[in-house]
Amino acid sequence: MTDNSEPLVIVTQQDHAALLTLSRPAKKNAMSDGLLEELIAALRKVGSDDDVRAIIICGAGSCFTSGRDTSEFEENALLQDMSVDKAVDIFLEALTLLIESPKPTIASIHGMALGGGQAMSLACDFVVAERDARFGNVEMAYGFPAAMNIALLTRHVGRRIGLEIAMTGDLYSAGQYHQFGLINRLADPGALESETRIFVKTLTDRAPWAIKRTKSTYRLA
Repeated sequence: MTDNSEPLVIVTQQDHAALLTLSRPAKKNAMSDGLLEELIAALRKVGSDDDVRAIIICGAGSCFTSGRDTSEFEENALLQDMSVDKAVDIFLEALTLLIESPKPTIASIHGMALGGGQAMSLACDFVVAERDARFGNVEMAYGFPAAMNIALLTRHVGRRIGLEIAMTGDLYSAGQYHQFGLINRLADPGALESETRIFVKTLTDRAPWAIKRTKSTYRLA
């Protein structure tokens, strides 16, 4: 919770889909430990709800998320000596819940998904994004190696493209990511919600046991 007790992750339900909205709009939904704790709790709750057949992650305000809230890291925390491991662990738990969820997970992205935000999109099964959304492994520009992003990129794209995205830290358009196979559906600006709903309805209309078995089999394969 924030100081004024407003939730950092808002949970709503649309038909058989749970919508989890990252809600720190004034901070571009930067993922603080508090936000991640609420996200983890929400993922566990909707994951055990038999009425929920799909899980959507989106962001409030101007963007999906700008990534991890590095202002919470200690000044002397360095990746070289593993002193940021504690900060990494909670984020890894959230990503793992998305990856291992038996229910399909969908990132619905507008504005930007940078650094940890890009990693979150890669951890989801599917991505629907507005055409003007931007993605990037921007931590490279600050001297941080592409740890989780590179691990997740290897699941989705070939070595040359994945390594280029990870190493350069350049910004990419949603159109480019769609060409790379990292985005399933593109939405015109302002049409993200409706495009996401159409895509998700196809998933929630299918038999839940068949969806669960298909995802688990795909992971094994």
